[in-house]
Amino acid sequence: MTPHFITAKNIKTHFRIFGEGKEKLVFLHGWGGSSESFESLAPRIAKKAKMQALVVDLPGFGKSDPPPPEGWTTHEYQSWLKDFLRQQKISKASFYGHSFGCRVLVRLLVHKPELAQKVILSGAAGIRWPLSLRQKISVFLSKTFSPAKSLIPDRVQKFILCRVFGARDWGMVPAELKATLRKTLDEPDFRDELSQIKTPVLLLWGHNDQITPLRSAKVFARELPHAKLKILDGGRHGIHHTHGDKITKYVTQFLNEK
Repeated sequence: MTPHFITAKNIKTHFRIFGEGKEKLVFLHGWGGSSESFESLAPRIAKKAKMQALVVDLPGFGKSDPPPPEGWTTHEYQSWLKDFLRQQKISKASFYGHSFGCRVLVRLLVHKPELAQKVILSGAAGIRWPLSLRQKISVFLSKTFSPAKSLIPDRVQKFILCRVFGARDWGMVPAELKATLRKTLDEPDFRDELSQIKTPVLLLWGHNDQITPLRSAKVFARELPHAKLKILDGGRHGIHHTHGDKITKYVTQFLNEK
């Protein structure tokens, strides 16, 4: 399959295309993922729903260039997505987001709802809960290690953060994305914005999701005016890898509803 590249908001952006059809379904992966996250699911949904799927590498991931050194918030990611759609001459599309990709889609749905026909949110991030002890340690160490990072070898930082304290998000993030991670994690909770979204939304959640817990799903389901929630038994955070058949069925039904 031939890779596609365009420049959106001054970022060299890589994406892949699956299937054919007038209607478009745009996939946005989670933090640390890439277009490869959906290399199994996207073709199946595109074929079943008779749509064209565009699977994009978010800036900083996969084969796309990173945001500028000062980092981006989800507002800049949303602006990048609008520019990507404009350059692809897409005036309206459906969207499938996972985890961090859902943060970007929530921004789009609040600020440019006319661009979205239907939206699928899988294991959506954006609802904040009190930090666990391990997460508090992660935040503390991120601030502590930042000024001293030139003195501590990368491999030592990663070992301490990931293996000793379990602070995987911070420990494994590339240096060029740390400012972006800080900014996005500092953003307010989405609770107050969800009620503004009138777009039909399908929520997909793993029952055993430890990254974005099921209680977050219930907040989305309660606050979004037009949302349906499907909970996948035995599913964890990466349900697009483990529950492809059920997801394809649910998404196709949702997209075909009038």
